Amino acid sequence: MSRKRSAYRPRPVSAPMLVNRGIQATAIDTEELMLEQAFAGGWATTHHFDNLVDMRNVLTIATARKDDPSAMAMCEAMRIPLANLRDRYAKTGRFGLTGDELQLVRAFVDFYRDFWLRQPVSLYEWACDELGKHNQSLREQAA
Repeated sequence: MSRKRSAYRPRPVSAPMLVNRGIQATAIDTEELMLEQAFAGGWATTHHFDNLVDMRNVLTIATARKDDPSAMAMCEAMRIPLANLRDRYAKTGRFGLTGDELQLVRAFVDFYRDFWLRQPVSLYEWACDELGKHNQSLREQAA
């Protein structure tokens, strides 16, 4: 007589971002806080701007896949201060924000942190990979 086998098969899943981020929480939180402070203090560099743009782009890619309207609205709202930062830097060589823009940047960084804490690491990795592919294609087109 043969034994019945269970239909249950464990499937590979990725750890939630909360676990992954918890391991490196201090370094990540410090970097995000420094990003906010760099713009608030007026000492932001192109490195800070690039990190902010990458954060927005990764979040945009992930929210398009998840179809998350609140996250997509936040990404759309961030287009305004990012465009203004780019324009101000082109004119003055410095990154400056108005009070309202700074509040939006702070809200975005908080939203970004909270969003990723609720997501699987696989979504973050996928979004980063997609952004990397996009950036690579832009570099190839420019060359």
